[in-house]
Amino acid sequence: MTGKIRGFHGIIPPVVTLFNEDGGFHWEANKKLTDYLIDKGVHGILYMGSTGEFSSLSIQQRKTFVSKMVEYVDRRVPVLVGTGTTTLIDTIDLSKHAQASGADGVLIVNPYYWKFSEDQLFEYFSVIADSVEISVILYNIPLLTGQSLSAQLVARLADKKQNIVGIKDTIESLGHIRKLISETKKVRKDFAVFAAFDDLVLPALQMGAAGAINGTSVFAPAYSVNLYNSYREGEYEKALELHQKLLPLMSIYELSQPLFLAIKETVNQAVLGYDTPNIAPAPSIDTALKTNVQSFVNTHLV
Repeated sequence: MTGKIRGFHGIIPPVVTLFNEDGGFHWEANKKLTDYLIDKGVHGILYMGSTGEFSSLSIQQRKTFVSKMVEYVDRRVPVLVGTGTTTLIDTIDLSKHAQASGADGVLIVNPYYWKFSEDQLFEYFSVIADSVEISVILYNIPLLTGQSLSAQLVARLADKKQNIVGIKDTIESLGHIRKLISETKKVRKDFAVFAAFDDLVLPALQMGAAGAINGTSVFAPAYSVNLYNSYREGEYEKALELHQKLLPLMSIYELSQPLFLAIKETVNQAVLGYDTPNIAPAPSIDTALKTNVQSFVNTHLV
């Protein structure tokens, strides 16, 4: 199956990946979470992002998961797939597989471990974009890669590669998001910038962002979805009220390291209603975290 270039907008949860006791995928749980998010009105779903633990999975595991879950979504919402790795050949392989599986786009993180020049990164992303027919969204997460993608580099890629349609900017600097929007709009009016931190969703929208790929939308999507829809409909007072309600949810990120552990436990408690285990190197969820998440759920989600 070949794809085509499409745009993305709105709230796209970076879903967690749920496992069973033998380390395999818990298909029932993953499907239940997907149905829950779609029912809450999300504008797309991202599989195999950072929160989805792509870095802890083999290439074959990632392919298996993507094939199954893209088929399950069955075009109900657009699907993005994180296909980035530290190697060009594997990233291209995963990206082509995502396209063949029916995904609408791929999310590509810059190669982590070593830092590269902007010309080297331009070539890297360009080769990947040329390898697929579907949309490519860049993924800037300097906290984990050690290198931020500059607004100038992103604009250069947007100008030269039509299927590079957007970027997820996982950075706490609202100024960086502003620069990305400003620079890319000079060359591509349709280029989509997505915020990642929940407290930046509304201010990013006010500056022209396309939406958000934010962690709390994995377990409490209605807050972000309603905020986005209210803003787009010109209901700015309602959007501000929802922004104020969204902010306290960010306390979830303080409950665990890595942060996806607390998000997964919140999904277990608030969405699934049962436990799902973790895979190495992530530790098992201990009693203290369970208790803290229960308090969080009772305070913010009940």
